[in-house]
Amino acid sequence: MKTSIKLFLMAFLLLAAERVHGQKYGHMNLGNLLEIMPETKQSNEELKIYTDSLSAMEDSLTKAFQRDYSKLEEDHASGSVTPVQAQARQAELQKQQEFIQKFEQDSQNNVNSKREELLKPILDKVNQTIKNVAKANGFIMVVDSSSGTMLFADESINIMPLVKTALGLQN
Repeated sequence: MKTSIKLFLMAFLLLAAERVHGQKYGHMNLGNLLEIMPETKQSNEELKIYTDSLSAMEDSLTKAFQRDYSKLEEDHASGSVTPVQAQARQAELQKQQEFIQKFEQDSQNNVNSKREELLKPILDKVNQTIKNVAKANGFIMVVDSSSGTMLFADESINIMPLVKTALGLQN
């Protein structure tokens, strides 16, 4: 509740300052901009290839585990392994399973790191372009409407067309 009141008061003060001083506030949807950029599409394709390769390796590890588990069940049912041998193979299977779980966790971390690595130069370019467009057009603040922080959209100007033009994208 306190956060809502603070946000309302901050928005009210910003709007009051705009009316008094004639300052310009803008908004745009950063998510939509990123979605239409060719660089984002290319990075998404690279990330998909990377993710698919990790998934293929995980599938291979899982199939090997399932094959080894089935073999142990068959050998145990047929009586071709002693209890000591079965216990040793179960311990090996447990290690295999732990390795697969660690691989899954590491893969998710690696995918997140790769995503950040691919998006960083794109975000840097977009942020610099937004700053340049805002300064060139006299905006003192630009709000990202895709993050849900927009309180009064009718009091701001959508600068998406200006940023798209500066990036060489079609309107």
